[in-house]
Amino acid sequence: MWWHSIRKIKAPAWLSENKKLRAAFLVCAGLLCANLMLYGIVVAPSAGRLRDLESRYAELRKRHAEAVLFQKQKQTLTGIGAGILAQKDMPLLIKDLVQIARKLNLKVAAVNYDMPRRGNEGFTMLVFPFSAEGNYPAVKRFIYEVETSDRLVGIQDVKLDSEKGRVKFQMKLVTYIKAK
Repeated sequence: MWWHSIRKIKAPAWLSENKKLRAAFLVCAGLLCANLMLYGIVVAPSAGRLRDLESRYAELRKRHAEAVLFQKQKQTLTGIGAGILAQKDMPLLIKDLVQIARKLNLKVAAVNYDMPRRGNEGFTMLVFPFSAEGNYPAVKRFIYEVETSDRLVGIQDVKLDSEKGRVKFQMKLVTYIKAK
Protein backbone atom coordinates (compact mmCIF):
# COMPACT_ATOMS: atom_id res chain seq x y z
CA MET A 1 0.00 0.00 0.00
CA TRP A 2 0.96 3.61 -0.48
CA TRP A 3 1.61 4.43 3.19
CA HIS A 4 4.29 1.73 3.34
CA SER A 5 6.17 3.55 0.59
CA ILE A 6 6.02 6.82 2.57
CA ARG A 7 7.56 5.17 5.56
CA LYS A 8 10.48 4.04 3.40
CA ILE A 9 11.31 7.65 2.40
CA LYS A 10 14.26 8.68 4.46
CA ALA A 11 14.92 12.20 5.66
CA PRO A 12 18.19 13.80 4.66
CA ALA A 13 21.11 12.95 6.87
CA TRP A 14 21.52 16.51 8.24
CA LEU A 15 17.88 16.46 9.39
CA SER A 16 17.85 13.00 10.97
CA GLU A 17 21.09 13.48 12.90
CA ASN A 18 20.41 16.82 14.60
CA LYS A 19 17.33 16.83 16.86
CA LYS A 20 17.36 20.61 17.37
CA LEU A 21 17.49 21.21 13.65
CA ARG A 22 14.66 18.73 13.12
CA ALA A 23 12.55 20.45 15.80
CA ALA A 24 13.22 23.86 14.22
CA PHE A 25 12.31 22.49 10.81
CA LEU A 26 9.06 21.01 12.14
CA VAL A 27 8.20 24.30 13.90
CA CYS A 28 8.85 26.24 10.67
CA ALA A 29 6.80 23.76 8.67
CA GLY A 30 3.98 24.03 11.22
CA LEU A 31 4.11 27.82 11.16
CA LEU A 32 4.06 27.78 7.36
CA CYS A 33 0.96 25.55 7.41
CA ALA A 34 -0.68 27.77 10.04
CA ASN A 35 0.19 30.84 7.96
CA LEU A 36 -1.36 29.28 4.83
CA MET A 37 -4.49 28.34 6.78
CA LEU A 38 -4.72 31.85 8.25
CA TYR A 39 -4.40 33.37 4.77
CA GLY A 40 -7.07 31.04 3.36
CA ILE A 41 -9.51 31.58 6.22
CA VAL A 42 -9.02 35.25 7.16
CA VAL A 43 -7.03 37.26 4.63
CA ALA A 44 -8.41 36.05 1.29
CA PRO A 45 -12.09 36.51 2.25
CA SER A 46 -11.37 39.92 3.79
CA ALA A 47 -10.01 41.18 0.45
CA GLY A 48 -13.43 40.50 -1.08
CA ARG A 49 -15.11 42.22 1.84
CA LEU A 50 -12.75 45.17 1.41
CA ARG A 51 -13.80 45.54 -2.23
CA ASP A 52 -17.46 45.39 -1.21
CA LEU A 53 -16.93 47.96 1.54
CA GLU A 54 -15.02 50.28 -0.81
CA SER A 55 -17.86 50.17 -3.35
CA ARG A 56 -20.38 50.80 -0.57
CA TYR A 57 -18.24 53.72 0.66
CA ALA A 58 -18.13 55.19 -2.85
CA GLU A 59 -21.92 54.88 -3.10
CA LEU A 60 -22.38 56.57 0.28
CA ARG A 61 -20.03 59.41 -0.73
CA LYS A 62 -22.05 59.88 -3.93
CA ARG A 63 -25.31 59.96 -1.96
CA HIS A 64 -23.83 62.44 0.51
CA ALA A 65 -22.67 64.73 -2.32
CA GLU A 66 -26.16 64.58 -3.85
CA ALA A 67 -27.73 65.40 -0.48
CA VAL A 68 -25.42 68.39 0.01
CA LEU A 69 -26.19 69.61 -3.52
CA PHE A 70 -29.92 69.18 -2.85
CA GLN A 71 -29.68 71.27 0.32
CA LYS A 72 -27.85 74.04 -1.53
CA GLN A 73 -30.41 74.00 -4.34
CA LYS A 74 -33.22 74.01 -1.81
CA GLN A 75 -31.77 77.12 -0.15
CA THR A 76 -31.34 78.81 -3.53
CA LEU A 77 -34.91 78.03 -4.57
CA THR A 78 -36.20 79.25 -1.23
CA GLY A 79 -34.30 82.49 -1.76
CA ILE A 80 -35.70 82.86 -5.26
CA GLY A 81 -39.21 82.20 -4.00
CA ALA A 82 -38.75 84.83 -1.31
CA GLY A 83 -37.46 87.30 -3.91
CA ILE A 84 -40.52 87.02 -6.14
CA LEU A 85 -42.73 90.06 -5.86
CA ALA A 86 -46.31 90.04 -4.75
CA GLN A 87 -48.89 91.95 -6.80
CA LYS A 88 -48.84 94.79 -4.27
CA ASP A 89 -45.04 95.20 -4.74
CA MET A 90 -45.22 95.87 -8.46
CA PRO A 91 -45.40 99.69 -8.10
CA LEU A 92 -42.21 99.56 -5.99
CA LEU A 93 -40.40 97.71 -8.78
CA ILE A 94 -41.48 100.30 -11.33
CA LYS A 95 -40.45 103.11 -8.98
CA ASP A 96 -37.01 101.55 -8.49
CA LEU A 97 -36.49 101.14 -12.25
CA VAL A 98 -37.53 104.76 -12.89
CA GLN A 99 -35.19 106.01 -10.15
CA ILE A 100 -32.25 104.07 -11.59
CA ALA A 101 -32.98 105.52 -15.04
CA ARG A 102 -33.25 109.07 -13.71
CA LYS A 103 -29.98 108.74 -11.76
CA LEU A 104 -28.37 107.92 -15.11
CA ASN A 105 -29.96 111.06 -16.64
CA LEU A 106 -32.38 109.10 -18.76
CA LYS A 107 -35.75 110.57 -19.64
CA VAL A 108 -38.36 107.92 -18.81
CA ALA A 109 -41.72 107.57 -20.51
CA ALA A 110 -44.78 106.45 -18.55
CA VAL A 111 -44.66 102.79 -17.55
CA ASN A 112 -47.91 100.89 -17.81
CA TYR A 113 -48.54 97.30 -16.87
CA ASP A 114 -51.63 95.17 -16.66
CA MET A 115 -51.81 92.94 -13.65
CA PRO A 116 -53.03 89.52 -14.82
CA ARG A 117 -56.00 87.96 -13.10
CA ARG A 118 -54.94 84.80 -11.38
CA GLY A 119 -56.17 82.48 -8.67
CA ASN A 120 -54.84 82.46 -5.14
CA GLU A 121 -51.91 80.13 -5.83
CA GLY A 122 -48.77 80.02 -7.91
CA PHE A 123 -46.73 82.51 -9.86
CA THR A 124 -47.62 84.55 -12.90
CA MET A 125 -45.24 85.89 -15.51
CA LEU A 126 -45.71 89.59 -16.13
CA VAL A 127 -44.28 91.29 -19.23
CA PHE A 128 -44.34 95.09 -19.33
CA PRO A 129 -42.80 97.77 -21.57
CA PHE A 130 -40.22 100.28 -20.38
CA SER A 131 -39.16 103.19 -22.62
CA ALA A 132 -36.57 105.90 -22.06
CA GLU A 133 -34.02 108.02 -23.88
CA GLY A 134 -30.61 109.46 -23.18
CA ASN A 135 -26.99 109.15 -24.22
CA TYR A 136 -25.65 105.72 -25.20
CA PRO A 137 -23.38 105.12 -22.15
CA ALA A 138 -26.32 105.83 -19.81
CA VAL A 139 -28.59 103.47 -21.77
CA LYS A 140 -25.90 100.79 -21.69
CA ARG A 141 -25.44 101.30 -17.94
CA PHE A 142 -29.20 101.09 -17.32
CA ILE A 143 -29.39 97.77 -19.16
CA TYR A 144 -26.48 96.52 -17.07
CA GLU A 145 -28.21 97.66 -13.86
CA VAL A 146 -31.39 95.78 -14.81
CA GLU A 147 -29.46 92.63 -15.69
CA THR A 148 -27.47 92.60 -12.44
CA SER A 149 -30.31 93.69 -10.16
CA ASP A 150 -31.10 91.69 -7.04
CA ARG A 151 -34.70 91.72 -8.09
CA LEU A 152 -36.07 88.97 -10.27
CA VAL A 153 -36.38 91.04 -13.46
CA GLY A 154 -35.25 90.01 -16.91
CA ILE A 155 -35.04 91.68 -20.29
CA GLN A 156 -37.09 89.99 -22.97
CA ASP A 157 -36.55 92.42 -25.83
CA VAL A 158 -34.62 95.65 -26.50
CA LYS A 159 -35.09 98.04 -29.41
CA LEU A 160 -32.69 100.95 -29.89
CA ASP A 161 -33.16 103.99 -32.11
CA SER A 162 -30.82 106.95 -32.45
CA GLU A 163 -31.87 110.52 -33.22
CA LYS A 164 -29.62 113.60 -32.94
CA GLY A 165 -27.09 111.91 -30.65
CA ARG A 166 -29.80 110.66 -28.28
CA VAL A 167 -30.64 107.00 -28.01
CA LYS A 168 -34.25 106.00 -27.56
CA PHE A 169 -34.83 102.51 -26.31
CA GLN A 170 -37.83 100.37 -25.70
CA MET A 171 -37.52 97.20 -23.71
CA LYS A 172 -39.85 94.50 -22.59
CA LEU A 173 -39.12 93.52 -19.03
CA VAL A 174 -40.22 90.25 -17.51
CA THR A 175 -40.82 89.38 -13.90
CA TYR A 176 -42.79 86.86 -11.91
CA ILE A 177 -45.33 87.80 -9.30
CA LYS A 178 -47.03 85.84 -6.59
CA ALA A 179 -50.77 85.58 -6.81
CA LYS A 180 -51.16 86.74 -3.20
